[in-house]
Amino acid sequence: MQSYSNTTAKHISRARSAVSHKNFIYVNDVPTNFDCLTHTHKNNMSYWKRQIKQMVTELGNKRNKAERRISVINTNVNQLNTYCQYFKLKIKDKELKSLLSIVSAPDFVEQAMEAKIKQDAANEKRMKQAGKAFEKYIALWREYKDEEIKELPAKVKELCNFYNNNQQALTRLRFNADQNRLETSKGVQIPAEVAKKAYKTLNGCMEGKCDSLSIDVMNYTITKTTDTAIIAGCHTIPKEDVRYIAKLLNW
Repeated sequence: MQSYSNTTAKHISRARSAVSHKNFIYVNDVPTNFDCLTHTHKNNMSYWKRQIKQMVTELGNKRNKAERRISVINTNVNQLNTYCQYFKLKIKDKELKSLLSIVSAPDFVEQAMEAKIKQDAANEKRMKQAGKAFEKYIALWREYKDEEIKELPAKVKELCNFYNNNQQALTRLRFNADQNRLETSKGVQIPAEVAKKAYKTLNGCMEGKCDSLSIDVMNYTITKTTDTAIIAGCHTIPKEDVRYIAKLLNW
């Protein structure tokens, strides 16, 4: 199930045609040593679990076409069952067993959608908690209170990690007076003069939305602004943070 060059793909196609009368066992990790298959079995089980889990998750999104994902699920389940029958394997992974139970239910698409709604609600609630925890961290981070950051409760640190790993996470700013530079919560360092030039170039875009921008800031490019943020690549910087820096430095 790996990708190959055009030449190799042609060879595979010819070989498949030559043995088309045989039964196939499709695998992601091809066994090379039949005397020691434990690792190979584990890799293949993990692959099928990831594939099925991803499709079940995507089924929960009403914007996705269910037919294709159901087809992919059925293909992977059939491949898994054939593999297990051939090698006389029992599925022990609890998560994989749960997934197989879900997709075998006649109403599993509805179940997937209900599960997605519940998961989204849980994630939204956790993200609000994480946002509040991250504000505590940012307040200390801006004051360079590293020791106090280390002493933050484990729960707060856990929520901060959750926040940072979420696609909705905002990139925050602080000013390093000793180095005369701006620093972001994602570790980017920008000389103050470079940041000031970008700020002046934004002009009216700080007050409203601007699309199709191309303002270079070192290795990054500001491409748009929304009512509340500036977008530069994977960085979404709150305008309130930019105003905080501008006021601090009298721009």
